[in-house]
Amino acid sequence: MNKENSKAIYFISVASDLSGIHPQTIRTYEEKGLIKPFRTGGGTRRYSQSDIDKLVQIQNLSQRGINLEGIKIIYEMKERIDNLQNKIIDLENEISNQGIQSRKKEKDIHQSYKKEIVKKSDKSIRR
Repeated sequence: MNKENSKAIYFISVASDLSGIHPQTIRTYEEKGLIKPFRTGGGTRRYSQSDIDKLVQIQNLSQRGINLEGIKIIYEMKERIDNLQNKIIDLENEISNQGIQSRKKEKDIHQSYKKEIVKKSDKSIRR
């Protein structure tokens, strides 16, 4: 059982009470793929607090006139946006790390020049 599943502690009746949504409506949301509660080995649905919060959000969107297919698209787009934002953060970190490595390599190269350059004194130069 992973971390998220261990937090899935509410039965559908409790999820219904906490969200104010009828159990059959919750089942409909699950059938439409809007919510995926954890299932025990025996098939019992278990809901986490984040599932309850999502149920309330779905209900609010539905009351604002958005049908379930529209809500599903909204959640799919939100997931894609979240994934892209995480990818942007990863790429920004990679760019930053590359910059740090480049500056270090540049500094090392300049240090090696200082070791290779030998200054001649004016006395050693004859005209």
